[in-house]
Amino acid sequence: MVFNRNKYLYISLILALVVFSCKNNRFNVPVSDVEVNVNIQRFENDLFSIQPAQIEEEIPELRKKYGDFLTVFGYVINIGEPSSPQYAGFLQSFVTNKTNADVYKKVKKEYSDFSDIENKLVSGFKHYKYYFPQKPTPNIYTFVSGFNNSIVIDENILGIGLDRYLGQNCKYYKELGIPAYLSKKMVRRKIPADCFYSWGKTEFHLKERKDEDVSDNVLNNIIYEGKLKYFTRAMLPDEPEELIFGFTDDQLKWCKENEAEMWTYLVENKILYKTDYLTIRKLTGEAPFTSFFPKESPGQAAIWLGYRIVSKYLDNKPEETLQDLMQNSDYQNILRISKYNP
Repeated sequence: MVFNRNKYLYISLILALVVFSCKNNRFNVPVSDVEVNVNIQRFENDLFSIQPAQIEEEIPELRKKYGDFLTVFGYVINIGEPSSPQYAGFLQSFVTNKTNADVYKKVKKEYSDFSDIENKLVSGFKHYKYYFPQKPTPNIYTFVSGFNNSIVIDENILGIGLDRYLGQNCKYYKELGIPAYLSKKMVRRKIPADCFYSWGKTEFHLKERKDEDVSDNVLNNIIYEGKLKYFTRAMLPDEPEELIFGFTDDQLKWCKENEAEMWTYLVENKILYKTDYLTIRKLTGEAPFTSFFPKESPGQAAIWLGYRIVSKYLDNKPEETLQDLMQNSDYQNILRISKYNP
């Protein structure tokens, strides 16, 4: 399939201006007086500052300071729980591993100043508290994950694996065979968007209630993912749209220019209601480009369509709050009310 990359260029430029103007009103909410307690703890600094021979005797202090996060960390690096007799020995092996020690030095250098990220997280959680006043904000921890996890979420815990954000040209990523389409997103400025997308995914589910009859099809998944991107954007209204989606400028431009063709292809080929996992994964999973679309497309371009549907839906239901949206699992109705027809 070949899409016309220029056919809608003029229209898209006009729409971009309209969308930008609407965005300023839609996401411009008063948060200056919202109070949140965002506590960021640098676990990697405490862990790697312990003399290896003293790790076992320091574990009680780590448990006292880091609580449940120490257990979460144990599972991240596959050494089990702190109560395990082998935990101290495994943890000692982790910090004395040459690669881990070298990576920590690089993390310490690259993230000696974390204030820019902290400011965005504080602002983001002010927005979160504004929209969801009854929900608690998590404790935030940074750590070195052994390249296992970028973001980990548990009850009242948000962990950031800084070794997964050392820049797309980091030599370790090449040595690990991480493909370029993934490593280009493993950059410092992607941390806030990844944090709020991951937090939203654990707070709001494809089905909001266990008894809901929500079939797992393409349409539901792209709108659900579109809701999560909309949520992320609402938390970080000043972040560029391409950063929210992990696209380059050219990839976002391609999506805008080919929005109608992408949607038409999904409709005409009766893909929207397919329920097989492989088709859903091809359209919503990480990839160098989106299957069914040209190779110029970014991976997850179908999620951008979901985001556009959600935006149109809210345009037609201005009384709908973000809280209402995130609890709404009637994806067919969201599509109907959106009157989406690019």
